[in-house]
Amino acid sequence: MEVFGKQCKYINEGNVHIVLEVVGTDYVLRLIKQDGQQINVNDVRDSVNFVNLVMIPLLNNNFQCKEVIVTMAEEEASRLSHALYHIRPTHRHFKSILSQYAIRAPNLALVSPLCETNYCVEIKPKEGFISKSLCAHSKCYFCLKQYLKVETNKVEKHSSYCPLDLFSGDKYRMRDALLHLIENPQNNFKLFKNGVVIYDDKSDLKTFHNIIERINIFGTTDGFLNFIIQLLLADDFSSDLDLKETKASVKYFKIQKRNECVDDSILTSNTFLYKLLELQKLGDSVNFDVTNYLKHEDGGYVSMIIENAANLNLGEAKDKEHFFKNLEPVHRALIAAVARDCSIMISFSPNYVENIPCVQKKEHKIMYRVSVTDLEPKSIKNLVKRKETESEMIEIYQRYMKQK
Repeated sequence: MEVFGKQCKYINEGNVHIVLEVVGTDYVLRLIKQDGQQINVNDVRDSVNFVNLVMIPLLNNNFQCKEVIVTMAEEEASRLSHALYHIRPTHRHFKSILSQYAIRAPNLALVSPLCETNYCVEIKPKEGFISKSLCAHSKCYFCLKQYLKVETNKVEKHSSYCPLDLFSGDKYRMRDALLHLIENPQNNFKLFKNGVVIYDDKSDLKTFHNIIERINIFGTTDGFLNFIIQLLLADDFSSDLDLKETKASVKYFKIQKRNECVDDSILTSNTFLYKLLELQKLGDSVNFDVTNYLKHEDGGYVSMIIENAANLNLGEAKDKEHFFKNLEPVHRALIAAVARDCSIMISFSPNYVENIPCVQKKEHKIMYRVSVTDLEPKSIKNLVKRKETESEMIEIYQRYMKQK
């Protein structure tokens, strides 16, 4: 199908957007569903500015391409809706009316359209610390929520993944965390080839090992994990890197036997994971009554945050401190909520392209890009839902512990 005179193909969709790949380019189109309510262009603009001017700079990811609003005629939006209907999953058909506004965003699954083969790993790391409300149980939000998911038949078995291992900075714990994610992805780990999912929660572990062997640049799954870990611990995603082997940590073997989440991070402040973790913790240090904010217009807070970021370089420590100091507690909590639910996209390719950073692995040069997605603002209702979910999963966990 064609959009704006360019060939496009359907990739996937969520509750809000339908994502189309614009063939031969390095960007995608996010079509906005508007069933039940007219989309206000000011809300779309605020969402785009929130990503571009707040979240990306806070993560010091300024080289990541920015999002842009594009507009199409209403007739074009209607034509697209009909053209996509039979391509989309049936359970998504109840939302089929498209807004004339769309978002052009970088295609984070590609290193470059010039590469013959592009791979991409999507990791949804979740919350990398134990929040104050959960300290009494020595469990992080993700691990406690596993009991709720099993109880409500959302998943068949508990995941052994713990975000605190990934955010630990200990390379062996990080390796273990990634292995557990691969073994039981639960929609938190995906592998793409040329924009198409080739490994997810419907796949088995043997398939993953076979894929890594066929890629033929890492040698083994361990080689692949070393590559991912080194990038997650990098402080600059625009430089060439040498791939180093990961060695087991003695400390790790002492803690892995505990039946609790270990909140003991050795991340250094210049690393990407540290910056993400600091954002996640923003909402844990403030107390406020969320219900007081529900009576106000839900989306209005986004423009207030953007105004506070005006004329500031949020990649600089001094400006960042000034920015957070002038935010209301609820606004800090909402930024934290975005950081807790974002996805890390690590795209890589064995094909050499000029002006793209690479990781040197013996004789191989692996082109790479690291980006972050799912950075759109959350609703204030999200904070209310969080409190309700915490109460529910604690109750289920306590019941489980009594039965042991």
